[in-house]
Amino acid sequence: MASQLPSFPRFVFTKFEPISLLSGFLPAILNPDWFTHQQLLSHPPSSSQSTAYPPASRTTTRQLGNMYFLAFLVGIGVLYSPCELKVVRNYLIALWVADLGHMLITAEALGWEGTVDMFLFLTRTAYLMGLFGPDRPRTVVMGAKKTE
Repeated sequence: MASQLPSFPRFVFTKFEPISLLSGFLPAILNPDWFTHQQLLSHPPSSSQSTAYPPASRTTTRQLGNMYFLAFLVGIGVLYSPCELKVVRNYLIALWVADLGHMLITAEALGWEGTVDMFLFLTRTAYLMGLFGPDRPRTVVMGAKKTE
């Protein structure tokens, strides 16, 4: 029940993050060589030719793209369903833990300067700490059946 989240985290988790997941999914599936090349620490900006990677690399990249799509579907399923706020909170905690792994793996490969993409982690941290204020109370629709 993402509608109960404060405004900023609700926008980030229900709009910004799904779009960013799709922006990872599409290039990894449609152009895995380009996507793999973009992950390298230094890639020449003037290089218009895409490096051809072995089939195993393409398969791994497309599997990563598929995982982006899975994360998109799970996020939409949890955040746009009429589920309890506790489910949304547990989902965000799971993503927070995954963010830690993501940042550590990125830092190991690229150094800490490569971990500038901590926006979602910091937003999740701030939400879980209550820095955006309390969640909104659940609204009850008149005449609707009460669920337990």
